[in-house]
Amino acid sequence: MKNTAARPLAIFLTSTAILVLLGLAVMTNASIPLSQANHGESFYYLKHQIIYGMFLGLLAFFFFSRFNHSHLKKMALPFLFLAVILLILVFVPQVGYEAGGAKRWISIFGFSFQPSEFAKLAIIVYLASWLESKKDKIKKPVMLVPFLFWLGLIGGLVLIEPDLGTFLVICAIALSMYFSAGAKIKTLAGLFLIGVVILTTLIVAEPYRRQRLTSFLNPGSDVAGQGYQLNQALITIGSGGVFGLGLGKGVQKYSYLPETIGDSVFAIVSEELGFVGAVSVLLLYLVWILSGLKIASTAGHVYGGYLVLGVIIWIGLQTFINTLGILGLIPFTGIPLPFISYGGSALAIELAAVGIVANVAKRK
Repeated sequence: MKNTAARPLAIFLTSTAILVLLGLAVMTNASIPLSQANHGESFYYLKHQIIYGMFLGLLAFFFFSRFNHSHLKKMALPFLFLAVILLILVFVPQVGYEAGGAKRWISIFGFSFQPSEFAKLAIIVYLASWLESKKDKIKKPVMLVPFLFWLGLIGGLVLIEPDLGTFLVICAIALSMYFSAGAKIKTLAGLFLIGVVILTTLIVAEPYRRQRLTSFLNPGSDVAGQGYQLNQALITIGSGGVFGLGLGKGVQKYSYLPETIGDSVFAIVSEELGFVGAVSVLLLYLVWILSGLKIASTAGHVYGGYLVLGVIIWIGLQTFINTLGILGLIPFTGIPLPFISYGGSALAIELAAVGIVANVAKRK
């Protein structure tokens, strides 16, 4: 059994390490123009990512990889309450602050943090515990009440920031876990239809969302406005050719492509590493997902399996949304690329989640 668990875990952790190191390698040069323009130094964003993302993330990883994940069941509800409190703090003056037209961050004692990243992990921890405790009742319609209450509370707070992309990710994580626990297909079909109505309403209600959808359907309709990032991303990807311009040798980072180290980072990867490199990165994510699913399927108990499944759905879904969005295959949402995009709190929480998966794999 140990050998069965050890190999998927080794593959899982190795692929995680490669993705994180690749993110830092790409950021080393891609962040220089932005760092110099905003902070007057070359490696501000790289240092921030190393200190607040990788270093804190490794501490979280080592803690959760050694912390018996079964104890998380007792912390599931406090985790969720903490997520709600942090999301509310986003709207408190002097604590929450706005960037890019949305209030998604809080600053406490000079430390900036994005609560919605923690909320993803919190809802996974809570649902894993709740679904295990209700596994014999999950098919009953009454079970929808607590499920939709917590999903609506967490998702609603994220939505009014506003952050539609993260709202959709959280909903998809929750619904996928609910379905995996044995919920009836007709129940999920009903929830899906309701979701489509809500999503359509949200898009129609906001002019900038309508414009973003229009630019997706017709990228050439507003190349200097809503369609600018997508068009520049496609130019960046195309300029990489088969083998790329070389790591650090891309040119689109020089004020052409927005969010070069954020949600557009896959375009930079494609420019510098080419088609071969970009496909290799996607295959690495696939290896990560498959090894994670193997860990989930061989977990020693139901709770651990749900935990791992939730993490894999989360990271896999974000990878899917980010890469398809930057390729113009789905509407652009601004969802970052896991392990690679800039964001200290995001990377730290992702590595904490990897630690939880490692603990599940080791405790059969």
